[in-house]
Amino acid sequence: MEKKDKKALGRNIGWMFMKFSVAFSGMLSLKANYFIGYLLGSLAYFTIIPQRRIGIEGLTIAFPKKSLREKKKIVRDFFIFMVQCSFELLHYLRHRDKLDSVRVEGKKHLEEALEKKKGVIIVTAHLGSFPLLSLKLAKLGFKVNFITRPMRDKRAGDYLYKIRSDAGVKTIYSYPRRECVNGIIKALRYNEVVILQMDQNFGTGGVWVNFFGKLAATPVGPISLALRTKAAIIPAYIYREDNRKHCIKIFSQHQLIITDDKDKTILENAIALTRIIQKWVSKYPEQWGWIHRRWKSRPSAKIKTMRFKIEEQ
Repeated sequence: MEKKDKKALGRNIGWMFMKFSVAFSGMLSLKANYFIGYLLGSLAYFTIIPQRRIGIEGLTIAFPKKSLREKKKIVRDFFIFMVQCSFELLHYLRHRDKLDSVRVEGKKHLEEALEKKKGVIIVTAHLGSFPLLSLKLAKLGFKVNFITRPMRDKRAGDYLYKIRSDAGVKTIYSYPRRECVNGIIKALRYNEVVILQMDQNFGTGGVWVNFFGKLAATPVGPISLALRTKAAIIPAYIYREDNRKHCIKIFSQHQLIITDDKDKTILENAIALTRIIQKWVSKYPEQWGWIHRRWKSRPSAKIKTMRFKIEEQ
C-alpha cells in the first residue's frame, strides 16, 4: 500500500471512530464516560511510552524536588484526565443543558471589560477541560471565538466546526496566519471574546521567558493584539473539582505594562502572564499537558544577542 493510501485509510478510520465516539459518549452517562476514560487513560499511560517520558522530563524541570514516584503518579493522572475530558466533552456537546453544572467565578470581570466596547482577549492555558471554557461562556450568552488549527481531514474539520457552531462557539483557524489575525481583530472590533493560550512551545518565534525556572519559547499574540486593538486581557482558566464538576475562574483585567520600547513592553507582559499561568499549573499539576514538550526549543546564538527577546536570568 502506498504512503498516500495509508494516510487516506488512517483518516477514514479516524473519521469513523470520531463519529462513533460522539454518538456513543452521548448515549452513556457521565459516570460511564469517566469509567471508560479511566480505563483507556490508564492503558495509554502504560503503552504510550514516549509521551510518558516527556511528561516525567517536564515534571523534573518544574518540580525537581518531587520523587520519581510522585512524578509518575502525576503523569498517570494526567493521561486518565486527558482521556476522560475527551469523552466528557463529547457528552457535553450532545447534552449542553448539563453545562449548568460548570461553576463560574468572576464573571463580573468579563462583563466589566466588555462594557468598554473594545473586545476581550481571554488568556488561558491547556489546563483542565479547556474546551468547556468556551462552551460554558457561549451558553451564558457571550460571543466566543475559539482558535484552532485546521484539521487535515476536511470532513472531520467541518464536522467539529458544525458542532462548535451549534453550541454557539465561533471558530477562527490559526492558519493561514494573516486570515487568523484578521479574524481575531474583526471579532474584537465587534466587542466579542477571543480565547488564546500562552503555555505551549512557540519554536523560534515569540520571546523567551522563564517557566518554572527554565527559558521557554512563549507566544506573544495576545499582548500584540491587545496593544493593537486596545482590547482587554483577562486571565482565566478551568479546572475539575473533586466532585468531578468544573469551575471556571475569571480574574480581573491584566493591566498592560507599558514601557518606552515596544519590544520591552511585550517581553514584560509575557513574563507577567507566564507567572500567572505557572501558578495555575503548580496548583493543579495533574490537569496540565505535561506530554507537550514545553521546553523543547532553545534560543539560538543570534536570539541571545537581541534586546528584549529573553528574560534575564
